[in-house]
Amino acid sequence: MRLFKRKIVTEESRDMHVPPLSSRASLGVFSPAIEMQQSDPVREYRRLAELDQIFIRSKSLKTLEDVPFVVNEIRNGNIVLLDISSLNDGQEQSYLELKRIVERIRGETRGYDADIALVNEKCLIVTPSFVRF
Repeated sequence: MRLFKRKIVTEESRDMHVPPLSSRASLGVFSPAIEMQQSDPVREYRRLAELDQIFIRSKSLKTLEDVPFVVNEIRNGNIVLLDISSLNDGQEQSYLELKRIVERIRGETRGYDADIALVNEKCLIVTPSFVRF
């Protein structure tokens, strides 16, 4: 049989300093509830102003030299539509070039959490992290 002692709360123990929540060990589901902070209206306004200036750019994808254009547009928060019809013509050489270009775009935009998707056989879309499809 195990006995548990009841902790007696005195005036002195009430006045003791309690460490803040951030310095406590994480208890997962049993961690103390944290109150939601109010959002800063100025910050929200700036965020909405940034989203107000989104452009959709288009480019015909032909060589690896077109990759910096795509990366710069994603960095600026724009959406890029790429015409891949010239590289997706059924020839093995152009297909390998297209695959190499897409992998380079994917690698260079990974830091920006960009998404890449095939719209149809002739069009590829690259979007910044805040755009979901």
